[in-house]
Amino acid sequence: MSALDTRTRWHEPASRLPLRWGAYRPRLMTGLGMIVVGTACVLGTTTYSLPLLLVGSLMQPAGWAVLPSTIGRRMAAPLPVLGFTWLMLGGSGFAWCYAVILAAWLLVRMRPLPSFAVLLLPVLWSIVLPLFVHDYQHGWITVLTCTVVIVAAAWLARWIAERFDSWQSVRTLRKEPRRFE
Repeated sequence: MSALDTRTRWHEPASRLPLRWGAYRPRLMTGLGMIVVGTACVLGTTTYSLPLLLVGSLMQPAGWAVLPSTIGRRMAAPLPVLGFTWLMLGGSGFAWCYAVILAAWLLVRMRPLPSFAVLLLPVLWSIVLPLFVHDYQHGWITVLTCTVVIVAAAWLARWIAERFDSWQSVRTLRKEPRRFE
């Protein structure tokens, strides 16, 4: 790899932020793990496993707080995501709520605006899914397929971000002086 390749190679916008504590990769992995486990705890809640709801409801916002990003983006995500995760307990009719989790992920990961087009994927899947999943006992199908859709959409959004490389979408990384005019 030549010196030119390293200068033009795309980097995650959040990896360029100066972090006040911790390193980028451990914070990303820890935050993502806490979000996934917290969401799984909430979605695994039944009448007989209410402590899972508490654990998931505490773990998920903590995961968003750990992710490397700007404080505003990290603090904008937890409450809406947690609320819509609770709604997903209603079954396949609420599969569209996965789009909110994906939107928060795109916001926190500092994706450019064109990459938000991937939000259509979980919404479209949520329209198709109730045609196949009718009973609440098949909720695992909803969770599994919707998770696959949002993970694929997140990777597609990263691909779009690499292609557009929109520095304008991440104003926090600019080296321009701030003007108060």
